[in-house]
Amino acid sequence: MSLSSVVHLGSRDHERWSIQREALAVADVEISQKEALKMGLSGRDVLAWCPAYWHELPESCRRGSRAICFFHHTEQWVLRDPNIVAGVCMNSAMQRELHLICPDKPVYLARVGGAETAREHAGREHPSGKIRLLITGSGSAGLSAGEMLTYPDGASSLRKSPELLLSIADRLDATHYAFVFVGPNWESYATALRERGWTVIHPGLVADPLHYQYLGEGDIYLMLSRLEGGPLPLLETMGLGIWPICTPTGMAPDIIRHGDNGFLVSAFDGSNGDQVADEVARLIRTLDRRMLLAARAPIRESVIDRTWRNFKREMEQIMRQAFS
Repeated sequence: MSLSSVVHLGSRDHERWSIQREALAVADVEISQKEALKMGLSGRDVLAWCPAYWHELPESCRRGSRAICFFHHTEQWVLRDPNIVAGVCMNSAMQRELHLICPDKPVYLARVGGAETAREHAGREHPSGKIRLLITGSGSAGLSAGEMLTYPDGASSLRKSPELLLSIADRLDATHYAFVFVGPNWESYATALRERGWTVIHPGLVADPLHYQYLGEGDIYLMLSRLEGGPLPLLETMGLGIWPICTPTGMAPDIIRHGDNGFLVSAFDGSNGDQVADEVARLIRTLDRRMLLAARAPIRESVIDRTWRNFKREMEQIMRQAFS
């Protein structure tokens, strides 16, 4: 099997995201759903970079192909498609879940890159001497109806848990800390914090890759999501030596050694906000400027192998095994 013959079912008719952008840079064949409909996939080996790219195609187009599907944090049921011969994911919790869904199919763990992504862009221009708490992603990112079934009735459907931020802020001293927001739809939280006397760095929506420069404004990265596949900013910020405080979702438990290169806190289920806010604020207060500076080099070293170059090598080996 020649890797150059594998069809990469990509997103040329979708907004491209980071894993695809990096991995498809070496793909010889990349097609969109529209192109797949014209050519058909019968007899082809296919790497679908997202479950949606695969199951949105009609069955007549998929029939007769062999596919690997890259799973993130949703639509695991797609692995049951008879044309999918293997799954790939980026964290061990998802790997276990996929094994339970289809124990007869191989599920590979691919260590995504990103530790090197922000280094050439990150800067620090804001004059505040306060310790900065960095938040990334979209403040309006939501959980699907299916994902919400695991949470208590009445819980918020916001995946990034933005409702925790004001509670955490109320437990900290605004004269010592500041907030940095990188990504869209954080305006209401930034405004509320400013009204409470907080220093807030919020550039708004910045085009890729210019947003990477603002990651350098952070000292502590807060990833408090209820559900993640990655997130990639965890690697991007740790690649800069920024100390992470994370809920145990996505690849955070695979990467963070609690107390060594970051902190893991209790999972947020939508009803235990006070508990999680207490825990996060307490851990933030244990980190002073001297400790954060001393930890930068060890944190960078802990993810030094999590590069896109290494990820591409892993994916090539996975394709050789799955399509052999």
